[in-house]
Amino acid sequence: MDRLKEKIISESDTVASCILLSKEIDKISKKVDKRVAILSNFTIKGLSESLKVKSFVNDIFLQVYEGEYGQWKQEILGNKLYEFKPDIIFLLIDAHGLDNNIFYSNNDIKHEEIKNELSQFVDYIKSKTDAKIVVSNSVKIWPPIAGIFDSKLKNGYYGIVDDYNNNLLNIYKNDGQVFIFNFNEWLGYVGKKNFWYDKYYFMADMKLSPEAVPSLADELTSYLIPLAGKKKKCIVLDLDNTLWGGVIGEDGLSGIKLSPAGEGQQFYYFQKLLLSLNERGILLAINSRNNEADVKEVFLKHPHIVLKENNIVSSKINWNNKAENIQAIAKELNIGLDSMLFIDDDLSNRELIKQMLPEVDVLDLPTDSTKYVQTLLNYKGFSTFEFTEEDKNRNEMYLQDKHRNEYKSKFIDMESFLKSLCLRILIKEVDDFLIPRVAQLTQKTNQFNLTARRYHEDDIKNFIKSGNKLWALDVSDKFGDYGITGFCLAKDMPDRWDIDSMLLSCRVLGKKVEEQFFGFVLNELKRIKSKKIHAYYKPTPKNDQVKDFYKIFDFYKTGLSGNEDIWERDLNDYVFNQHGFIEINKS
Repeated sequence: MDRLKEKIISESDTVASCILLSKEIDKISKKVDKRVAILSNFTIKGLSESLKVKSFVNDIFLQVYEGEYGQWKQEILGNKLYEFKPDIIFLLIDAHGLDNNIFYSNNDIKHEEIKNELSQFVDYIKSKTDAKIVVSNSVKIWPPIAGIFDSKLKNGYYGIVDDYNNNLLNIYKNDGQVFIFNFNEWLGYVGKKNFWYDKYYFMADMKLSPEAVPSLADELTSYLIPLAGKKKKCIVLDLDNTLWGGVIGEDGLSGIKLSPAGEGQQFYYFQKLLLSLNERGILLAINSRNNEADVKEVFLKHPHIVLKENNIVSSKINWNNKAENIQAIAKELNIGLDSMLFIDDDLSNRELIKQMLPEVDVLDLPTDSTKYVQTLLNYKGFSTFEFTEEDKNRNEMYLQDKHRNEYKSKFIDMESFLKSLCLRILIKEVDDFLIPRVAQLTQKTNQFNLTARRYHEDDIKNFIKSGNKLWALDVSDKFGDYGITGFCLAKDMPDRWDIDSMLLSCRVLGKKVEEQFFGFVLNELKRIKSKKIHAYYKPTPKNDQVKDFYKIFDFYKTGLSGNEDIWERDLNDYVFNQHGFIEINKS
Protein backbone atom coordinates (compact mmCIF):
# COMPACT_ATOMS: atom_id res chain seq x y z
CA MET A 1 0.00 0.00 0.00
CA ASP A 2 2.87 2.38 0.77
CA ARG A 3 4.18 1.95 -2.77
CA LEU A 4 0.74 2.77 -4.20
CA LYS A 5 0.55 5.86 -1.97
CA GLU A 6 3.87 7.06 -3.36
CA LYS A 7 2.60 6.44 -6.87
CA ILE A 8 -0.59 8.40 -6.16
CA ILE A 9 1.33 11.35 -4.72
CA SER A 10 3.42 11.63 -7.87
CA GLU A 11 0.87 10.66 -10.53
CA SER A 12 -2.64 11.74 -9.42
CA ASP A 13 -2.72 15.15 -11.10
CA THR A 14 -5.06 14.19 -13.99
CA VAL A 15 -8.52 12.63 -14.17
CA ALA A 16 -7.24 9.85 -16.43
CA SER A 17 -4.53 8.87 -13.93
CA CYS A 18 -7.01 9.01 -11.02
CA ILE A 19 -9.39 6.66 -12.84
CA LEU A 20 -6.56 4.15 -13.34
CA LEU A 21 -5.30 4.53 -9.77
CA SER A 22 -8.82 4.05 -8.43
CA LYS A 23 -8.94 0.66 -10.15
CA GLU A 24 -5.64 -0.28 -8.49
CA ILE A 25 -7.08 0.58 -5.08
CA ASP A 26 -10.11 -1.62 -5.77
CA LYS A 27 -7.80 -4.52 -6.64
CA ILE A 28 -5.86 -4.45 -3.38
CA SER A 29 -8.71 -3.75 -0.95
CA LYS A 30 -12.48 -4.05 -0.63
CA LYS A 31 -12.43 -2.15 2.65
CA VAL A 32 -14.95 0.66 3.10
CA ASP A 33 -14.39 3.26 5.83
CA LYS A 34 -16.92 5.83 4.66
CA ARG A 35 -19.74 6.02 2.15
CA VAL A 36 -19.80 9.18 0.07
CA ALA A 37 -22.58 10.49 -2.18
CA ILE A 38 -22.03 13.17 -4.84
CA LEU A 39 -24.93 15.12 -6.37
CA SER A 40 -24.50 18.00 -8.79
CA ASN A 41 -26.34 20.12 -11.32
CA PHE A 42 -23.31 20.17 -13.63
CA THR A 43 -20.86 17.62 -15.01
CA ILE A 44 -17.83 16.64 -12.93
CA LYS A 45 -16.44 13.62 -14.74
CA GLY A 46 -13.93 11.65 -12.71
CA LEU A 47 -14.62 13.28 -9.34
CA SER A 48 -15.67 10.05 -7.64
CA GLU A 49 -12.47 8.26 -8.73
CA SER A 50 -10.33 11.26 -7.84
CA LEU A 51 -11.92 11.43 -4.40
CA LYS A 52 -11.21 7.74 -3.77
CA VAL A 53 -7.58 8.24 -4.78
CA LYS A 54 -6.97 11.36 -2.69
CA SER A 55 -8.65 9.76 0.34
CA PHE A 56 -6.53 6.63 0.02
CA VAL A 57 -3.42 8.71 0.70
CA ASN A 58 -5.03 9.61 4.03
CA ASP A 59 -5.79 5.93 4.79
CA ILE A 60 -9.49 6.40 4.10
CA PHE A 61 -11.26 3.85 1.89
CA LEU A 62 -14.40 5.11 0.16
CA GLN A 63 -17.46 3.74 -1.50
CA VAL A 64 -18.92 6.45 -3.72
CA TYR A 65 -22.46 6.97 -4.98
CA GLU A 66 -22.68 9.38 -7.89
CA GLY A 67 -26.07 10.77 -8.81
CA GLU A 68 -27.29 10.73 -12.41
CA TYR A 69 -26.44 13.80 -14.48
CA GLY A 70 -29.03 16.56 -14.12
CA GLN A 71 -31.12 14.46 -11.72
CA TRP A 72 -30.06 15.91 -8.38
CA LYS A 73 -33.60 16.88 -7.36
CA GLN A 74 -34.97 13.47 -8.29
CA GLU A 75 -32.11 11.81 -6.40
CA ILE A 76 -32.95 13.79 -3.26
CA LEU A 77 -36.67 13.04 -3.46
CA GLY A 78 -36.17 9.36 -4.38
CA ASN A 79 -35.00 6.38 -2.33
CA LYS A 80 -31.72 5.20 -3.90
CA LEU A 81 -29.64 7.88 -2.17
CA TYR A 82 -30.87 6.96 1.30
CA GLU A 83 -30.69 3.22 0.65
CA PHE A 84 -26.98 3.78 0.01
CA LYS A 85 -26.73 5.09 3.62
CA PRO A 86 -24.10 7.77 3.00
CA ASP A 87 -21.91 9.12 5.79
CA ILE A 88 -21.51 12.37 3.87
CA ILE A 89 -23.24 13.98 0.89
CA PHE A 90 -21.51 16.47 -1.38
CA LEU A 91 -24.16 18.68 -2.95
CA LEU A 92 -22.37 20.65 -5.67
CA ILE A 93 -25.06 23.01 -6.93
CA ASP A 94 -24.34 26.14 -8.91
CA ALA A 95 -26.90 28.97 -8.97
CA HIS A 96 -26.52 29.33 -12.75
CA GLY A 97 -27.95 25.85 -13.05
CA LEU A 98 -30.92 26.83 -10.89
CA ASP A 99 -31.72 29.88 -13.04
CA ASN A 100 -29.63 30.81 -16.08
CA ASN A 101 -31.06 34.35 -16.05
CA ILE A 102 -28.72 35.26 -13.22
CA PHE A 103 -26.00 36.36 -15.58
CA TYR A 104 -28.11 37.89 -18.32
CA SER A 105 -30.58 40.00 -16.28
CA ASN A 106 -29.55 43.40 -15.01
CA ASN A 107 -32.03 44.63 -12.45
CA ASP A 108 -35.39 42.90 -12.68
CA ILE A 109 -34.60 39.27 -11.88
CA LYS A 110 -36.62 37.69 -9.08
CA HIS A 111 -34.02 35.74 -7.22
CA GLU A 112 -35.69 35.06 -3.86
CA GLU A 113 -36.85 31.71 -5.23
CA ILE A 114 -33.27 30.86 -6.21
CA LYS A 115 -32.01 31.70 -2.73
CA ASN A 116 -34.55 29.49 -1.03
CA GLU A 117 -34.89 26.57 -3.42
CA LEU A 118 -31.66 24.82 -2.51
CA SER A 119 -32.22 25.15 1.24
CA GLN A 120 -35.59 23.42 0.88
CA PHE A 121 -33.90 20.41 -0.70
CA VAL A 122 -31.15 20.43 1.94
CA ASP A 123 -33.77 20.41 4.69
CA TYR A 124 -35.46 17.45 3.01
CA ILE A 125 -32.15 15.54 3.05
CA LYS A 126 -31.83 16.35 6.75
CA SER A 127 -35.24 14.80 7.37
CA LYS A 128 -34.10 11.53 5.73
CA THR A 129 -30.54 11.05 7.01
CA ASP A 130 -28.08 12.21 9.66
CA ALA A 131 -25.21 12.23 7.16
CA LYS A 132 -23.01 15.29 7.00
CA ILE A 133 -24.10 17.51 4.09
CA VAL A 134 -21.56 19.68 2.26
CA VAL A 135 -23.22 22.27 0.05
CA SER A 136 -21.23 24.30 -2.44
CA ASN A 137 -21.92 27.96 -2.95
CA SER A 138 -22.10 29.46 -6.45
CA VAL A 139 -19.24 30.60 -8.66
CA LYS A 140 -18.95 33.87 -10.56
CA ILE A 141 -18.32 32.55 -14.01
CA TRP A 142 -17.79 35.66 -16.13
CA PRO A 143 -17.23 39.38 -15.59
CA PRO A 144 -20.62 41.16 -15.28
CA ILE A 145 -22.39 42.49 -18.36
CA ALA A 146 -22.79 45.89 -16.70
CA GLY A 147 -19.05 46.14 -16.05
CA ILE A 148 -18.03 48.64 -13.36
CA PHE A 149 -21.68 49.72 -12.94
CA ASP A 150 -22.68 46.22 -11.77
CA SER A 151 -22.13 47.16 -8.12
CA LYS A 152 -24.72 49.98 -8.46
CA LEU A 153 -27.52 47.79 -9.77
CA LYS A 154 -30.25 46.56 -7.44
CA ASN A 155 -29.76 43.05 -8.71
CA GLY A 156 -26.36 43.17 -10.36
CA TYR A 157 -24.69 39.91 -11.32
CA TYR A 158 -22.05 39.91 -8.58
CA GLY A 159 -24.62 41.14 -6.06
CA ILE A 160 -27.06 38.32 -6.86
CA VAL A 161 -24.38 35.64 -6.55
CA ASP A 162 -23.04 37.18 -3.32
CA ASP A 163 -26.56 37.39 -1.90
CA TYR A 164 -27.20 33.76 -2.80
CA ASN A 165 -23.92 32.66 -1.20
CA ASN A 166 -24.38 34.75 1.94
CA ASN A 167 -27.91 33.43 2.35
CA LEU A 168 -26.62 29.84 2.30
CA LEU A 169 -23.93 30.69 4.82
CA ASN A 170 -26.34 32.39 7.21
CA ILE A 171 -28.96 29.63 7.07
CA TYR A 172 -26.52 26.91 8.10
CA LYS A 173 -24.01 28.88 10.15
CA ASN A 174 -25.00 27.14 13.39
CA ASP A 175 -26.08 23.83 11.85
CA GLY A 176 -23.84 20.95 12.95
CA GLN A 177 -24.95 18.74 10.06
CA VAL A 178 -24.62 21.13 7.09
CA PHE A 179 -21.37 22.77 5.96
CA ILE A 180 -20.80 25.25 3.14
CA PHE A 181 -17.97 24.59 0.70
CA ASN A 182 -16.80 27.95 -0.63
CA PHE A 183 -16.63 26.84 -4.25
CA ASN A 184 -16.35 30.40 -5.55
CA GLU A 185 -13.39 31.35 -3.36
CA TRP A 186 -11.63 28.04 -3.98
CA LEU A 187 -11.93 28.43 -7.74
CA GLY A 188 -10.62 31.98 -7.43
CA TYR A 189 -7.66 30.72 -5.41
CA VAL A 190 -6.62 27.93 -7.78
CA GLY A 191 -7.22 30.19 -10.76
CA LYS A 192 -10.18 30.34 -13.11
CA LYS A 193 -7.89 30.84 -16.09
CA ASN A 194 -6.28 27.47 -15.34
CA PHE A 195 -9.39 25.47 -14.59
CA TRP A 196 -12.26 27.14 -16.44
CA TYR A 197 -12.86 26.73 -20.16
CA ASP A 198 -15.94 28.13 -21.92
CA LYS A 199 -15.67 25.29 -24.41
CA TYR A 200 -16.27 22.66 -21.72
CA TYR A 201 -19.13 24.68 -20.24
CA PHE A 202 -21.07 25.07 -23.49
CA MET A 203 -20.35 21.62 -24.89
CA ALA A 204 -20.67 19.44 -21.77
CA ASP A 205 -22.08 21.60 -18.95
CA MET A 206 -18.76 21.33 -17.13
CA LYS A 207 -18.03 24.11 -14.64
CA LEU A 208 -14.52 22.75 -14.28
CA SER A 209 -12.04 21.45 -16.76
CA PRO A 210 -10.81 17.85 -16.30
CA GLU A 211 -7.50 19.29 -15.09
CA ALA A 212 -9.26 20.85 -12.10
CA VAL A 213 -11.09 17.76 -10.84
CA PRO A 214 -8.17 16.11 -8.93
CA SER A 215 -7.49 19.43 -7.25
CA LEU A 216 -11.16 19.71 -6.25
CA ALA A 217 -11.08 16.15 -4.89
CA ASP A 218 -8.02 17.02 -2.84
CA GLU A 219 -9.88 20.02 -1.39
CA LEU A 220 -12.95 17.93 -0.52
CA THR A 221 -10.85 15.49 1.51
CA SER A 222 -10.86 18.25 4.13
CA TYR A 223 -14.36 17.02 5.00
CA LEU A 224 -13.48 13.33 4.91
CA ILE A 225 -10.49 13.51 7.27
CA PRO A 226 -12.50 14.52 10.38
CA LEU A 227 -15.39 12.30 9.28
CA ALA A 228 -13.06 9.28 9.37
CA GLY A 229 -11.38 10.38 12.61
CA LYS A 230 -8.05 11.03 10.87
CA LYS A 231 -7.48 14.52 12.27
CA LYS A 232 -3.95 15.07 13.57
CA LYS A 233 -3.45 15.98 17.22
CA CYS A 234 0.18 17.00 17.44
CA ILE A 235 2.82 18.82 15.37
CA VAL A 236 6.41 17.76 16.04
CA LEU A 237 8.74 20.62 15.13
CA ASP A 238 12.35 21.01 14.24
CA LEU A 239 13.89 24.36 15.27
CA ASP A 240 16.84 25.57 13.17
CA ASN A 241 15.71 26.84 9.77
CA THR A 242 12.19 25.73 10.65
CA LEU A 243 10.98 27.94 13.51
CA TRP A 244 13.67 30.48 12.81
CA GLY A 245 16.27 31.15 10.12
CA GLY A 246 19.81 30.03 10.84
CA VAL A 247 21.37 27.70 13.42
CA ILE A 248 21.20 28.84 17.04
CA GLY A 249 24.34 26.91 18.03
CA GLU A 250 26.38 28.70 15.36
CA ASP A 251 24.66 32.05 14.79
CA GLY A 252 23.77 32.83 18.39
CA LEU A 253 20.68 34.59 19.74
CA SER A 254 21.23 37.80 17.77
CA GLY A 255 22.19 35.96 14.58
CA ILE A 256 19.08 33.88 13.93
CA LYS A 257 16.46 35.32 11.57
CA LEU A 258 13.12 35.99 13.26
CA SER A 259 11.30 39.29 12.96
CA PRO A 260 7.79 40.73 12.32
CA ALA A 261 9.26 42.83 9.51
CA GLY A 262 12.17 42.56 7.13
CA GLU A 263 14.50 39.57 7.10
CA GLY A 264 13.07 36.63 8.99
CA GLN A 265 9.43 37.65 8.95
CA GLN A 266 8.45 34.43 7.14
CA PHE A 267 9.51 32.52 10.29
CA TYR A 268 7.66 34.98 12.52
CA TYR A 269 4.42 34.44 10.60
CA PHE A 270 5.03 30.69 10.47
CA GLN A 271 5.13 30.73 14.26
CA LYS A 272 1.97 32.87 14.32
CA LEU A 273 0.21 30.20 12.27
CA LEU A 274 1.46 27.46 14.61
CA LEU A 275 0.22 29.46 17.59
CA SER A 276 -3.23 29.75 15.99
CA LEU A 277 -3.32 25.98 15.52
CA ASN A 278 -2.22 25.51 19.12
CA GLU A 279 -5.08 27.72 20.30
CA ARG A 280 -7.44 25.48 18.30
CA GLY A 281 -6.29 22.46 20.30
CA ILE A 282 -3.36 21.19 18.19
CA LEU A 283 -0.47 20.16 20.44
CA LEU A 284 3.08 21.34 19.70
CA ALA A 285 6.23 19.36 20.48
CA ILE A 286 9.92 19.95 19.73
CA ASN A 287 12.31 17.43 18.19
CA SER A 288 15.65 19.10 17.67
CA ARG A 289 19.33 18.17 17.59
CA ASN A 290 20.62 21.05 19.65
CA ASN A 291 21.98 22.15 22.99
CA GLU A 292 19.04 22.61 25.32
CA ALA A 293 20.54 25.73 26.95
CA ASP A 294 20.79 27.49 23.55
CA VAL A 295 17.17 26.68 22.74
CA LYS A 296 15.95 27.78 26.16
CA GLU A 297 17.68 31.15 25.64
CA VAL A 298 15.71 31.72 22.41
CA PHE A 299 12.37 31.00 24.07
CA LEU A 300 13.19 33.19 27.06
CA LYS A 301 15.10 36.10 25.55
CA HIS A 302 14.44 36.55 21.83
CA PRO A 303 12.33 39.72 21.43
CA HIS A 304 10.29 38.33 18.52
CA ILE A 305 9.66 34.76 19.61
CA VAL A 306 5.95 34.01 19.15
CA LEU A 307 5.76 30.52 20.59
CA LYS A 308 6.53 30.32 24.30
CA GLU A 309 7.58 27.40 26.45
CA ASN A 310 3.99 27.00 27.70
CA ASN A 311 2.88 26.34 24.10
CA ILE A 312 5.14 23.27 23.96
CA VAL A 313 3.82 20.13 25.66
CA SER A 314 6.91 17.98 25.03
CA SER A 315 10.53 18.75 24.14
CA LYS A 316 13.19 16.35 22.94
CA ILE A 317 16.28 18.49 22.49
CA ASN A 318 19.23 16.13 22.23
CA TRP A 319 21.47 14.35 19.74
CA ASN A 320 19.37 11.22 19.48
CA ASN A 321 17.80 9.72 16.40
CA LYS A 322 14.75 11.85 15.51
CA ALA A 323 12.59 8.77 14.98
CA GLU A 324 13.36 7.65 18.54
CA ASN A 325 12.46 11.11 19.81
CA ILE A 326 9.10 11.04 18.06
CA GLN A 327 8.33 7.65 19.57
CA ALA A 328 9.23 9.03 23.00
CA ILE A 329 6.95 12.05 22.45
CA ALA A 330 4.05 9.80 21.43
CA LYS A 331 4.55 7.66 24.53
CA GLU A 332 4.81 10.70 26.80
CA LEU A 333 1.61 12.25 25.42
CA ASN A 334 -0.14 8.87 25.13
CA ILE A 335 -1.16 9.46 21.54
CA GLY A 336 -0.74 7.34 18.42
CA LEU A 337 1.99 7.92 15.86
CA ASP A 338 -0.76 8.24 13.26
CA SER A 339 -2.01 11.39 15.01
CA MET A 340 1.29 13.26 14.51
CA LEU A 341 2.68 15.59 11.86
CA PHE A 342 6.45 16.06 11.58
CA ILE A 343 7.87 19.36 10.26
CA ASP A 344 11.57 19.69 9.50
CA ASP A 345 13.47 21.66 6.86
CA ASP A 346 16.06 18.88 6.52
CA LEU A 347 15.18 16.44 3.72
CA SER A 348 17.24 13.62 5.24
CA ASN A 349 15.35 13.88 8.54
CA ARG A 350 12.04 13.83 6.71
CA GLU A 351 13.07 10.75 4.75
CA LEU A 352 14.21 9.06 7.97
CA ILE A 353 10.75 9.49 9.52
CA LYS A 354 8.99 8.38 6.34
CA GLN A 355 11.05 5.17 6.30
CA MET A 356 11.16 4.35 10.02
CA LEU A 357 7.76 5.69 11.14
CA PRO A 358 5.40 5.53 8.14
CA GLU A 359 2.40 6.16 10.42
CA VAL A 360 3.63 9.72 11.02
CA ASP A 361 2.62 12.37 8.48
CA VAL A 362 5.56 14.37 7.15
CA LEU A 363 5.14 17.88 5.80
CA ASP A 364 7.46 18.38 2.84
CA LEU A 365 8.67 21.92 3.43
CA PRO A 366 9.88 23.72 0.29
CA THR A 367 13.46 24.94 0.12
CA ASP A 368 12.10 28.50 -0.05
CA SER A 369 11.17 29.41 3.54
CA THR A 370 8.81 32.16 2.33
CA LYS A 371 6.47 29.34 1.26
CA TYR A 372 6.33 27.68 4.71
CA VAL A 373 3.09 29.42 5.72
CA GLN A 374 1.27 28.53 2.53
CA THR A 375 2.49 24.92 2.69
CA LEU A 376 1.11 24.44 6.19
CA LEU A 377 -2.14 26.21 5.31
CA ASN A 378 -2.62 23.77 2.43
CA TYR A 379 -2.27 20.78 4.77
CA LYS A 380 -5.67 19.15 5.36
CA GLY A 381 -4.91 17.09 8.47
CA PHE A 382 -6.28 19.60 10.99
CA SER A 383 -9.73 19.89 9.44
CA THR A 384 -12.58 19.63 11.92
CA PHE A 385 -16.37 19.86 12.04
CA GLU A 386 -16.42 21.38 15.50
CA PHE A 387 -14.45 23.27 18.12
CA THR A 388 -15.31 22.52 21.74
CA GLU A 389 -14.24 23.96 25.07
CA GLU A 390 -12.01 20.90 25.55
CA ASP A 391 -10.25 21.68 22.25
CA LYS A 392 -9.65 25.23 23.44
CA ASN A 393 -8.12 24.03 26.72
CA ARG A 394 -6.25 20.99 25.38
CA ASN A 395 -2.77 22.49 25.57
CA GLU A 396 -3.24 23.48 29.22
CA MET A 397 -4.59 20.01 30.00
CA TYR A 398 -1.50 18.33 28.56
CA LEU A 399 0.80 20.68 30.46
CA GLN A 400 -1.06 19.67 33.60
CA ASP A 401 -0.44 16.02 32.67
CA LYS A 402 3.25 16.84 32.34
CA HIS A 403 3.27 18.25 35.88
CA ARG A 404 1.37 15.19 37.13
CA ASN A 405 3.97 12.84 35.67
CA GLU A 406 6.80 14.84 37.22
CA TYR A 407 4.92 14.71 40.52
CA LYS A 408 4.23 10.97 40.13
CA SER A 409 7.96 10.19 39.88
CA LYS A 410 8.37 11.27 43.52
CA PHE A 411 6.16 8.40 44.79
CA ILE A 412 7.24 4.83 45.44
CA ASP A 413 3.84 3.21 44.84
CA MET A 414 0.77 4.01 42.72
CA GLU A 415 -1.67 3.89 45.66
CA SER A 416 0.13 6.71 47.48
CA PHE A 417 0.27 8.75 44.31
CA LEU A 418 -3.46 8.36 43.60
CA LYS A 419 -4.36 9.32 47.17
CA SER A 420 -2.27 12.48 46.92
CA LEU A 421 -3.93 13.61 43.66
CA CYS A 422 -7.22 14.55 45.37
CA LEU A 423 -9.19 13.08 42.44
CA ARG A 424 -12.71 14.38 41.95
CA ILE A 425 -15.23 13.08 39.46
CA LEU A 426 -18.47 14.81 38.58
CA ILE A 427 -21.02 12.65 36.78
CA LYS A 428 -23.57 14.57 34.76
CA GLU A 429 -26.63 13.52 32.84
CA VAL A 430 -26.06 14.59 29.23
CA ASP A 431 -27.91 17.78 28.28
CA ASP A 432 -27.87 20.10 25.25
CA PHE A 433 -24.71 21.81 26.48
CA LEU A 434 -22.78 18.53 26.67
CA ILE A 435 -24.00 16.99 23.39
CA PRO A 436 -21.20 18.42 21.13
CA ARG A 437 -18.44 17.16 23.42
CA VAL A 438 -20.06 13.75 23.92
CA ALA A 439 -20.48 13.28 20.15
CA GLN A 440 -16.84 14.29 19.71
CA LEU A 441 -15.74 11.69 22.27
CA THR A 442 -17.56 8.91 20.41
CA GLN A 443 -15.79 9.91 17.20
CA LYS A 444 -12.29 10.20 18.62
CA THR A 445 -11.93 7.76 21.52
CA ASN A 446 -10.31 4.48 20.51
CA GLN A 447 -8.30 2.83 23.32
CA PHE A 448 -10.91 2.72 26.08
CA ASN A 449 -14.01 2.33 23.91
CA LEU A 450 -15.90 -0.91 24.46
CA THR A 451 -17.99 -0.83 21.28
CA ALA A 452 -16.40 1.93 19.15
CA ARG A 453 -19.84 3.07 18.02
CA ARG A 454 -19.58 6.54 16.46
CA TYR A 455 -22.39 9.02 16.93
CA HIS A 456 -23.23 12.51 15.68
CA GLU A 457 -24.94 15.22 17.70
CA ASP A 458 -28.36 14.38 16.28
CA ASP A 459 -27.90 10.76 17.35
CA ILE A 460 -27.22 11.84 20.93
CA LYS A 461 -30.28 14.11 20.88
CA ASN A 462 -32.46 11.22 19.69
CA PHE A 463 -31.12 8.91 22.41
CA ILE A 464 -32.10 11.49 25.03
CA LYS A 465 -35.57 11.99 23.51
CA SER A 466 -36.14 8.20 23.52
CA GLY A 467 -35.83 8.02 27.30
CA ASN A 468 -32.41 6.36 27.48
CA LYS A 469 -29.84 7.19 30.16
CA LEU A 470 -26.73 9.10 29.14
CA TRP A 471 -23.96 10.18 31.50
CA ALA A 472 -20.86 12.27 30.96
CA LEU A 473 -17.80 12.21 33.18
CA ASP A 474 -15.92 15.34 34.32
CA VAL A 475 -12.60 14.66 36.07
CA SER A 476 -10.32 17.00 38.01
CA ASP A 477 -7.47 16.80 40.53
CA LYS A 478 -5.06 19.06 42.41
CA PHE A 479 -3.35 20.04 39.13
CA GLY A 480 -6.46 21.08 37.22
CA ASP A 481 -9.50 19.96 35.25
CA TYR A 482 -9.32 17.15 32.67
CA GLY A 483 -12.72 18.27 31.29
CA ILE A 484 -15.41 15.94 29.95
CA THR A 485 -13.48 12.72 29.45
CA GLY A 486 -16.02 9.90 29.65
CA PHE A 487 -19.42 8.84 28.33
CA CYS A 488 -21.83 6.00 28.96
CA LEU A 489 -25.10 5.27 27.15
CA ALA A 490 -27.56 2.81 28.65
CA LYS A 491 -30.58 1.91 26.53
CA ASP A 492 -33.83 1.12 28.34
CA MET A 493 -35.01 -2.20 26.89
CA PRO A 494 -38.27 -3.98 27.85
CA ASP A 495 -36.55 -6.60 30.03
CA ARG A 496 -33.06 -5.20 30.62
CA TRP A 497 -30.58 -2.35 30.33
CA ASP A 498 -28.17 -2.36 27.33
CA ILE A 499 -24.79 -0.66 27.71
CA ASP A 500 -24.57 0.66 24.15
CA SER A 501 -21.43 2.74 24.69
CA MET A 502 -18.85 2.97 27.45
CA LEU A 503 -15.75 5.04 26.78
CA LEU A 504 -13.10 7.21 28.44
CA SER A 505 -10.33 9.40 27.18
CA CYS A 506 -6.93 7.78 27.58
CA ARG A 507 -5.85 10.85 29.59
CA VAL A 508 -7.67 9.65 32.71
CA LEU A 509 -6.89 5.94 32.49
CA GLY A 510 -4.87 4.22 35.18
CA LYS A 511 -6.37 6.21 38.03
CA LYS A 512 -9.33 3.90 38.87
CA VAL A 513 -11.64 6.53 37.39
CA GLU A 514 -13.05 4.12 34.81
CA GLU A 515 -14.06 1.67 37.54
CA GLN A 516 -15.72 4.34 39.64
CA PHE A 517 -17.59 5.79 36.69
CA PHE A 518 -19.02 2.47 35.51
CA GLY A 519 -19.71 1.38 39.08
CA PHE A 520 -21.74 4.54 39.57
CA VAL A 521 -23.64 3.88 36.32
CA LEU A 522 -24.56 0.34 37.43
CA ASN A 523 -25.72 1.65 40.80
CA GLU A 524 -27.88 4.31 39.14
CA LEU A 525 -29.45 1.78 36.78
CA LYS A 526 -30.24 -0.48 39.73
CA ARG A 527 -31.74 2.46 41.60
CA ILE A 528 -33.92 3.50 38.64
CA LYS A 529 -35.19 0.00 38.03
CA SER A 530 -33.52 -3.25 38.95
CA LYS A 531 -33.04 -5.28 35.80
CA LYS A 532 -30.78 -7.69 34.04
CA ILE A 533 -28.06 -5.86 32.17
CA HIS A 534 -26.30 -6.56 28.87
CA ALA A 535 -22.99 -5.00 27.93
CA TYR A 536 -21.06 -5.32 24.68
CA TYR A 537 -17.47 -5.45 23.56
CA LYS A 538 -16.42 -5.06 19.93
CA PRO A 539 -12.73 -5.82 19.27
CA THR A 540 -10.85 -3.14 17.31
CA PRO A 541 -7.14 -2.70 16.51
CA LYS A 542 -6.79 -0.29 19.45
CA ASN A 543 -9.06 -1.45 22.30
CA ASP A 544 -7.65 -4.87 23.20
CA GLN A 545 -6.70 -3.60 26.66
CA VAL A 546 -10.39 -3.38 27.69
CA LYS A 547 -11.61 -6.73 26.38
CA ASP A 548 -12.09 -8.07 29.94
CA PHE A 549 -13.25 -4.82 31.54
CA TYR A 550 -16.67 -6.20 32.48
CA LYS A 551 -15.08 -9.05 34.47
CA ILE A 552 -14.21 -6.49 37.15
CA PHE A 553 -17.95 -6.09 37.78
CA ASP A 554 -18.76 -9.83 37.75
CA PHE A 555 -20.26 -9.90 34.28
CA TYR A 556 -20.06 -13.20 32.40
CA LYS A 557 -19.76 -13.68 28.66
CA THR A 558 -22.83 -15.33 27.10
CA GLY A 559 -22.29 -15.23 23.36
CA LEU A 560 -21.97 -13.08 20.29
CA SER A 561 -24.16 -10.48 18.58
CA GLY A 562 -22.67 -10.00 15.13
CA ASN A 563 -19.00 -9.22 15.85
CA GLU A 564 -19.63 -8.10 19.45
CA ASP A 565 -19.21 -10.13 22.65
CA ILE A 566 -22.29 -10.11 24.92
CA TRP A 567 -21.71 -9.79 28.67
CA GLU A 568 -24.47 -10.17 31.25
CA ARG A 569 -25.22 -9.85 34.94
CA ASP A 570 -28.18 -9.28 37.24
CA LEU A 571 -28.30 -5.95 39.04
CA ASN A 572 -30.30 -7.24 42.03
CA ASP A 573 -27.19 -8.14 44.01
CA TYR A 574 -24.92 -5.35 42.72
CA VAL A 575 -23.15 -3.27 45.40
CA PHE A 576 -21.15 -0.19 44.45
CA ASN A 577 -17.69 -0.09 46.05
CA GLN A 578 -16.47 3.48 46.09
CA HIS A 579 -12.74 4.14 46.40
CA GLY A 580 -11.98 6.31 49.39
CA PHE A 581 -9.44 8.44 47.54
CA ILE A 582 -11.89 9.51 44.79
CA GLU A 583 -14.58 12.09 45.52
CA ILE A 584 -17.75 11.44 43.48
CA ASN A 585 -20.44 14.03 42.87
CA LYS A 586 -23.56 13.93 40.75
CA SER A 587 -25.20 16.82 38.92
